[in-house]
Amino acid sequence: ELSSGINAEYGYTVGLIGYPNVGKSSTLNSLLREKRVQVSSTPGKTKHFQTFKLSLAGKDLTLCDCPGLVFPNLASSQSEMICNGILPIDHMRDHVGPMTYLIDKIPRDVLESIYGITLPLPDELEKGRKPYPFEVLREYGQNRGFMTTRGTPDESRAARIMLKDFVNGKLLHVHPPPGYHGDNFNPVCERYMRRVETTSVRLEKKTQVTLAKENVESSFFRAREAQMLVKGKQTPAQY
Repeated sequence: ELSSGINAEYGYTVGLIGYPNVGKSSTLNSLLREKRVQVSSTPGKTKHFQTFKLSLAGKDLTLCDCPGLVFPNLASSQSEMICNGILPIDHMRDHVGPMTYLIDKIPRDVLESIYGITLPLPDELEKGRKPYPFEVLREYGQNRGFMTTRGTPDESRAARIMLKDFVNGKLLHVHPPPGYHGDNFNPVCERYMRRVETTSVRLEKKTQVTLAKENVESSFFRAREAQMLVKGKQTPAQY
């Protein structure tokens, strides 16, 4: 249909514009049927405007690729753009906002099962609240051994890894397509949820083993009164 409307003298010029890291360069490679444009999962790989010729039904079609554009009037919050892969995570200055967005989308039990951590439970007055970003980051950083020179968990490093997992799909968050409701769409995620449940069982067994180990250690090293045997009788030691 497109080839029938191409002007024989000038042809058509098609440009691809949009947010960074949404697949503009990948679409060009698919149309050209070869890798002519460098692509990367990191936003901002395309640095300059470039054109390519595509022969369609014996006529030339010019395809234009350009760097990603962020429109200030239409853009979402910076935290949302970082979590959606529009802005590079490595250039992030404040991790609290993006982590708050991530925690709002990913349930507590999924975070615990995927990363093998145990988050602190909220108080009775805060029952039902979501974890705070510093709670998640400290538990994850301490679990992975990410420590600062002061001996505290490296929250910034932990946040970058977790946000990249969210962008790459390890932490799965999806919206049902139009016309689908939660009950109809949930079976699509059964494989993911089975993995979460399996990890949860493994984490529960690990927690039980840890508690049993702590009980044994506490009973073994508990304070005892030093005693000695003298002529077959047990008497308190004198110091």
